[in-house]
Amino acid sequence: MASGRKCIATSRSGKFSWCDVDGTDSLQEGVADVTSLDSLLSLADKSNDIGAMMFCASASTKGGNAFEVDYQGVINAAQCCIQHNIPRLVIVSSGAVTKPNSSVYKLLNLVGKGIMEAKIQGEDGVRALYHDKSVIDKGLGYTIVRPGGLTSDTIPLGPSFLEVNQGDDKSGRLSHADVAGICVACLENESTFDTTFECYEANTAKPVENVGLSNILKQTDPTSYKSGREHQGETYNELLGRLKSDFV
Repeated sequence: MASGRKCIATSRSGKFSWCDVDGTDSLQEGVADVTSLDSLLSLADKSNDIGAMMFCASASTKGGNAFEVDYQGVINAAQCCIQHNIPRLVIVSSGAVTKPNSSVYKLLNLVGKGIMEAKIQGEDGVRALYHDKSVIDKGLGYTIVRPGGLTSDTIPLGPSFLEVNQGDDKSGRLSHADVAGICVACLENESTFDTTFECYEANTAKPVENVGLSNILKQTDPTSYKSGREHQGETYNELLGRLKSDFV
C-alpha cells in the first residue's frame, strides 16, 4: 500500500485482526488456502488485473504440514499465476535451503518436520514450471527470496543496511518488515525476474555453516568471507540491480 499498490490480504478465514479495511479501497481481505489450487483459482477469478502474487505462507500446527504448504502450496501458487497470466510470483523461502549438511538446515528441518526439504522441492518445482517455453513466451516470471533468520522488528532498516547474495553460502538475520520491503521492491526491478537470492542485514552476515549460532547470539560482526556474489546499495535498485537470472 505504501508503494501505491492495491492489495488483497489473504488467509484461510479471510479475516485479519491487525488490519482495518474500512474507509480504504487500497486493501481488501480475501479467502485463500494455498493447499488447494481451486481456492487460489477462485480468488483470482474474482479479482481483475492482479499484478503479482506474494507467497509468504509456511507450515504451522494449524495450517497443514510442510509438504502441503511449503511444497504443494508453492506449486499451486505458481500454477494459479500461470493460468491467470499473473506477471510475477514472489516466494519467501529460506536461507540455507540448499545446504542439508549445515546445522541451521538440520535444526529447521527437524523442528519444522521436513520443512527445508519441502521448501527446496517447492523452489525447484517453480523453476521447472517457469522454464517451460509456453510460460516464457507469456512473459511471466517469478522471484524466490531466501531470507535469513527472521526478527520481529516492525520498522524496516531499509536497503542500505542489507546485503543480497546468490549461491546460498552466506546468511544472517533481518526483520519481517525488511523482507516485505524487498518483496515489493522486486516488482519494480527487472534483475529480480526469474531470480533466486538470499538476503540479510549486512552486519549479521556469516557463512551458512556458522549462521545458526551467530543468530542465536545476535552477533553483529560480519564475516570477512566474500563469495563474490554479494551486493549492497543505498537504494533497492542498487541492492537488487545486479542479480543474475536462474536461467542464464
